[in-house]
Amino acid sequence: MMTWIKSHRRSAVLVGVTIIVPLYLFLTALGALLSARADYLGQIEAIEPRLARMQGLIVKEDELRASLGAVSTIVGDHIYPKGTAPAAVAASMQAEGRRILGDAGMDVTNSQVLRPRKRNQFDYVAVKIVARGSLEQLDAGLTEFAQFRPVIFIESLDAFPNRRRRRDEPESQILTVSLQLLSLRSVL
Repeated sequence: MMTWIKSHRRSAVLVGVTIIVPLYLFLTALGALLSARADYLGQIEAIEPRLARMQGLIVKEDELRASLGAVSTIVGDHIYPKGTAPAAVAASMQAEGRRILGDAGMDVTNSQVLRPRKRNQFDYVAVKIVARGSLEQLDAGLTEFAQFRPVIFIESLDAFPNRRRRRDEPESQILTVSLQLLSLRSVL
């Protein structure tokens, strides 16, 4: 065989290239297939936990629906519903804020409805109220805001002392308070 290769060198190179080129193409295709197989196996391994989670959700679907219903009623107690107009929410919140601070003994001197801010799932409805009173009255009003439903958040609170002392009155601290109240209205 070696003598034939030495005597027919050109034919031997041609036979060698004819064997090596298809062998190279076959090995390249085999390597690509094995690499694709490994990628597919990796994707299958990544899908298995997701599939298990989905199967778990299907098994617990009734419990999840019951929990979602309970959460919806709780959320409904804390925000204004979608059907309520933002202006109506603002007017209601303004009236309630004035009433709460008035019931606490404070003098409400001013209130203003602010423009609603739109966010993804909620409209942020805001009201600004300015009132005068003692620190105890302010504390009583803030306590009442904390218990009010739908929830009224106090977005900002600025308090300024008034130092006006009369001769006949005992010394007391009177505050001018500016509250910015915020409530949520569902958009969904």
